[in-house]
Amino acid sequence: MNLSESFFDFIQSHRDDECSRLRLKSFKNADFDTKFAIDQIEARRKTKNKLPLINSHIGFLYPSLIAAEQSTSEDVAVFKRNLFAGRYSSVCDLTGGLGIDTVFISDVVRNVTYIERYGEYCNIAEHNFAVLGKRNINVINADCRDFIAANDSRFDAFYIDPARRGVSNSRLFSFADCEPDILSLLPSLLLHSPEVWIKASPMIDISLAISDLKNVQEVYAISVRNECKELLFHIVDGVSSEPVIHCVDLKDGKSVVFDFSISEEKGIADIEYADSPLSYLYEPDASILKGGAFKSVAKRYGLHKLHVNSHLYTNDTLIADFPGRKFVIKETLPFKNSVMKSFSATCPAANVSARNFPLSADSLRKRLKIKDGGDVYLFATKCNDDVNVLIVCSKVTA
Repeated sequence: MNLSESFFDFIQSHRDDECSRLRLKSFKNADFDTKFAIDQIEARRKTKNKLPLINSHIGFLYPSLIAAEQSTSEDVAVFKRNLFAGRYSSVCDLTGGLGIDTVFISDVVRNVTYIERYGEYCNIAEHNFAVLGKRNINVINADCRDFIAANDSRFDAFYIDPARRGVSNSRLFSFADCEPDILSLLPSLLLHSPEVWIKASPMIDISLAISDLKNVQEVYAISVRNECKELLFHIVDGVSSEPVIHCVDLKDGKSVVFDFSISEEKGIADIEYADSPLSYLYEPDASILKGGAFKSVAKRYGLHKLHVNSHLYTNDTLIADFPGRKFVIKETLPFKNSVMKSFSATCPAANVSARNFPLSADSLRKRLKIKDGGDVYLFATKCNDDVNVLIVCSKVTA
């Protein structure tokens, strides 16, 4: 890997160029791998919004485009750093990859071990850690299963992110299908550390995962700007109590957290349902919906649910600290042809959301003949009497 000055000059001078066109050009006089250099340009473009601090270091390299696509965002990595702060002196990242989580964990943990089975990833990780001034990370090129089997070292905690892509880059959502199979590996890990943190796909069923993993002390459903990014399972050897589920939304350097338990959710016999939308509409954060706190959030904030399957809530009082989006309801319209035909005359554009509704948001937008965007928010959903309605709202921003 030739990392000459001209290599980095090439990346800088072509950072705004179209990568597909660059790949068609011939750079015969280049003293470096131009394909790898163009990959760096494309990877930085893919991670522009989620890794701004990392990308401010011109020397930072991406081993592959997939590594860039799969990388943890800085928002989430900072949150994990805060979770680990003051808890551990030694942590082993068993599936190092690009190393973003490793880097941020090393800010608050004295000794960090990075394990990665691909040699090229290890070489680039060592380079990147040097670029970032990280001297407390030990890089080991090994399959984590072999490392555990042949090593007697103990750590305060393990961190593992099993590969969630299979043949033809297809996504996998079951622990048993991931690489490595954490369910098989976990007993061995607990011989070397009392705690294990497992990063998982947001598509995994939380209740099933808790049952499969055992000893789960807490679960984090983490969303960034209301998009659920990952689940994080914290396993503590010997723990038998029910885990707490933390629903976290990260935005602009701040976190909004809603905690509950599965027994709390199941223990709520019933909640109030509204016959029709009231003055305000509430949409919980994506992490709360993923966590499954459908009744808990209604009970805690005194909300009426529109329908058992809609997961939209309403009341006549503005709840400023509600963990999610809040809207003032302007009007509620029946879902019928006469309304559909005349809607665009008074509302040429809207942000459309469809929940428990016969049409998708895109299909409804086309039927209404309106553009996407603007200050109007339109929720197409079903009310408690199973009647489909269109709820016209404005967003509460304060």
